[in-house]
Amino acid sequence: MARAPGSFRRSAIFQRLESAFWVFAALATVVFGNGENDLVTVALTDSRINRLFLLLGIINIIFNCILFAYVFLWLGYIRGQTDPLESGTLAIPAGAVTFMTTLVSMVVALWPIFGLVAIAQVVVVTYGLISMLNFIPGWGPFRSLKSTQTTSDKKDD
Repeated sequence: MARAPGSFRRSAIFQRLESAFWVFAALATVVFGNGENDLVTVALTDSRINRLFLLLGIINIIFNCILFAYVFLWLGYIRGQTDPLESGTLAIPAGAVTFMTTLVSMVVALWPIFGLVAIAQVVVVTYGLISMLNFIPGWGPFRSLKSTQTTSDKKDD
């Protein structure tokens, strides 16, 4: 099925609007926290928080950022691989494991304070952080992969 000429532009605008919604929702979740303090202050100062799982979540976030930098900075930009996600490295499954461990550990850490709301808070903040990458042009998993010209295309030029 052929697309209408303006449909790509509309879908790109819709994608940006949806990403902006998630970024603002995540920002609001962090800023308003428990209604009295922001979420970071609550996580660092409230005595009810599960410190072991908070530390595990923070360590996994750092490790996941290192894996992200390895795949996209090292493999993608420095080594020049066109699609670093298809490189066959074990960083991708390791990143998936640390990502899930981060989600679970942050929910367990915030559960004594927020209960069921902790699940929604962690999901909204996580999705907002991932959606934020959509506003960085040519960066991360949301960059557009330009197709290379084939030798037959070069002959036509």
